[in-house]
Amino acid sequence: MTVQQHILNWLYSVLTSEYQDVNRCYDGIARVLSRYPTLSPRTDVYTFPDGTSALLVHLSGTLPVNFRGNTYRFPLSIWIPHKYPREPPIIYVTPTESMVIRPGQHVDQQGQVYHPYLVGWQQFWDKSTLQDFLAILADVFAKEPPVVARQQRPAAQPQRHHETPPPVPPLPVEMAARPVQPPASEQTRPPLPPKPLQDCRSSSGPPIPPLPPTSPPASQRQPSRYDSAPPLPPQAHQTELRNAQGIGSYGAHVAGSSVHPAPHAAPRQVHHPNASSALPTHSQGNWQQQPPPPGSWGQTHHTQTHSIPSEQTRAQAQPPPQDLLLDDPLTLDIPPPSTVKAPPIPPNPEKDQLLRQLAQTLAYMRQQSRQQNESSMAGLQAQRAAMVQAMNGLQSELGQLTQLSSVISSNTNILHEALRKADGVIEGSANHAKPDIDELLVAPTVVANQLYSLVAEERALGDAIFMLGRAVERGKIPAAVFAKTTRSLAREWYLKKALARKIAQGMGMGLGPGG
Repeated sequence: MTVQQHILNWLYSVLTSEYQDVNRCYDGIARVLSRYPTLSPRTDVYTFPDGTSALLVHLSGTLPVNFRGNTYRFPLSIWIPHKYPREPPIIYVTPTESMVIRPGQHVDQQGQVYHPYLVGWQQFWDKSTLQDFLAILADVFAKEPPVVARQQRPAAQPQRHHETPPPVPPLPVEMAARPVQPPASEQTRPPLPPKPLQDCRSSSGPPIPPLPPTSPPASQRQPSRYDSAPPLPPQAHQTELRNAQGIGSYGAHVAGSSVHPAPHAAPRQVHHPNASSALPTHSQGNWQQQPPPPGSWGQTHHTQTHSIPSEQTRAQAQPPPQDLLLDDPLTLDIPPPSTVKAPPIPPNPEKDQLLRQLAQTLAYMRQQSRQQNESSMAGLQAQRAAMVQAMNGLQSELGQLTQLSSVISSNTNILHEALRKADGVIEGSANHAKPDIDELLVAPTVVANQLYSLVAEERALGDAIFMLGRAVERGKIPAAVFAKTTRSLAREWYLKKALARKIAQGMGMGLGPGG
């Protein structure tokens, strides 16, 4: 799934302010958001175990897991530290109100996730990614679910439409002699006693709140299944006596007002006999907000049914009731725990104001830093382009220098080898005899060597004829000898010279005009 562009822009702007490796963080989080669209990013303040706090990127949502052929979405909370990916992410399981954390091998009581992949993250951080770990975590949760459904508590007053009420228990000793007529329905109340204590209304505290209208007489109603009460608790006799006394005083208090008690007021009063003196100060709404626990209605209804008639017959004969403040014990019975949930804690306006101010300040600082970065981005990009171009030139020159260095190294090796051989030849020639100069002056080819010999002989013949002429002039030799010798030498000289010219022409050597 493709992530929206404005989310990616926001994510990159957040990462550039605090995170060290922005590109790796951006790539890892973007891949996770694309792979798991049920996760959404935001920034929150995370408090570490040492007490320090930091503003981190927070991925919250659910992780889809295939458990026993069905897809379940387990709620997760992923915190990305500032040194990510060199440090592992911090992952918690955040159950909803209908879930409970199931501690196991990879999840503790607080919901924090543990895994060997996270333990070895810092050692192999360059190969570890959040997307891979979430895939591993999905496999782990498929075998060990991190949460279970919260068990629902039973209702306060279970309905029993198809059950038969239990039989009526025997009456107490003091009430067995007087027959009692049970009411016709669960809302029927016995008639109030006469008004002998009407003056107590003005001296026994504030008046009771208004009550709902009375029900029709018992003779006009159909019998109900609540006519017979369930069995009483173990201490039934003491409870009935206290309830009877409390109801009697309550009836004497309201005798002059000619009203009937509320449907829920009497059971609540009978269930807590020690609180009978404070009953007139409670309204009907308060009793309805905290209904009695299961099983207590039938008990109290039975107590009221059998105790009020006895108090009616005894009210005229007994003196006015004693002061309850002096007769009641100093300790009160603790009422049973209510099933009504406590109201939520109201929000702290000062804390909300501080959080808003902090968020505005951080947003302003982030926007200002972003503007500064954008203004300096053009110059940095130009510098980067120049540096890249210079780096390319340096790399090209470095390649050329490397090639030249290899050529020079090869030539140096060849020169060293030639010098070594020359030194060996010099050392070896020191022990040899000096060669003849004529043996050294040898032409490279046979024809050239023949030409060299012909030229030498031709020059020698010329010199010989010249010396003979000088000798004749000086009278050293006679003329006949000179003529005969010169004729033979000149013939040989001519032949030598002609052969030398022919060889020179064959070798491609140019001859001057003098031959």
